[in-house]
Parts: sequence; structure tokens; C-alpha cells
Amino acid sequence: MNFTFKTILYLFVFLWIVFSVVYIINDVWSNYKYGQLVQAYEQGRQDTVNALIQEADKCQAIPVFSGEKEILLMNLACLGLEE
Repeated sequence: MNFTFKTILYLFVFLWIVFSVVYIINDVWSNYKYGQLVQAYEQGRQDTVNALIQEADKCQAIPVFSGEKEILLMNLACLGLEE
């Protein structure tokens, strides 16, 4: 089997194009996934704050915890301590 310089060059260019296309597709997909992750995080944060505000409007203590730590939050407007 005899490979000429031209055949090797075509093979090299073909492989380079395939690699480049795969790399570009992977980069675009990674950026898309990262964007979706950030959007989901922001939406979750917004939903949590909105739920906390709704519960605070009921003028009852709200238990908030993280792992072993727990505190009770209360709306100051309900206590009449607003400035």
C-alpha cells in the first residue's frame, strides 16, 4: 500500500476538520449546559425568597435551618418594630 504525500495531506486535513467540528460542538454544548445551570440556580433562589416573603406576611415565626443549625425568623412589621 503506497501512500502519497497528497493522500496523507488530505487525511490530515480531514481529521483536523472532524476534530475541530467535534471540539466546537462540545464547547457550544458545555456553554448551553452551564447557562441552564445558572438559570436554574437563579430561579430556585428567587422562588425561595418569594416563599419566605409569603410566609413572613402571615405574622408567624418561620423556622429556617441548615444542617444542624436552626433559627426562627419573624417579620418586624408584625411586631410593630419597624423604623
